[in-house]
Amino acid sequence: MKRTPKKTKNANEAADRTTTKPKFPYSNKPNSLRKFLGEIPQRPKPDKVNADTLKGWGLKDSNDYSIIRVLKALGLVNSNNEPTETWTEFMTPGKGPSALGQAVRRVWAPLFQLSHQPNKETDEKLRNYFNIHSGGSDATISFQIQTFKAACDYADLAAPGLPDPAKPPGLPAAKATGESRGRSESASTIHIDLHIHLPENKSRRDYEYIFEDIGKYILGNTSIPPSDE
Repeated sequence: MKRTPKKTKNANEAADRTTTKPKFPYSNKPNSLRKFLGEIPQRPKPDKVNADTLKGWGLKDSNDYSIIRVLKALGLVNSNNEPTETWTEFMTPGKGPSALGQAVRRVWAPLFQLSHQPNKETDEKLRNYFNIHSGGSDATISFQIQTFKAACDYADLAAPGLPDPAKPPGLPAAKATGESRGRSESASTIHIDLHIHLPENKSRRDYEYIFEDIGKYILGNTSIPPSDE
């Protein structure tokens, strides 16, 4: 009977621990995180976020303390549990959702590479995303998913400086010159610079065919009549 080398077994166990380790922050009480985020703009900024702070805000379960590691990952509190500048921005009217949105995009960046709006994906698809980029037991994966969704509830994911995933980028507005002054402000004009390198030693007819194809298939001009053979 062959024995598995002890070194190989230990290596496999180490690999298992590596692949199953959660890579995203999570709370054992995602709804408590959701409640806490909703309270931040409504309350004075505390000196520290600790068990007493949580109890004072109505979060008295021992598992509620797990939300603090998520607040740290988002940059809302520092390593000493003290509110940061991001916390202040989150409290500020008109800036809060954008500030949190940038933090969400940073913490869960791999999800935004898989989907323009991962916060609107089904739990089944999100589980697939987290299985790809994170790890842990089924329960831990579920906590990670719900923690992500709780943070997204208070985040503007189209934060300043970032593209809105729900809207295609707008076309540049044309300058109002000549005829364009009379057009509606909502109209857009596209200017295309086409650089053509023609092959040498071709006949005139060959060049005409080339320009006809450019008109039809690149510029979309279907009114060009076919060339005479």
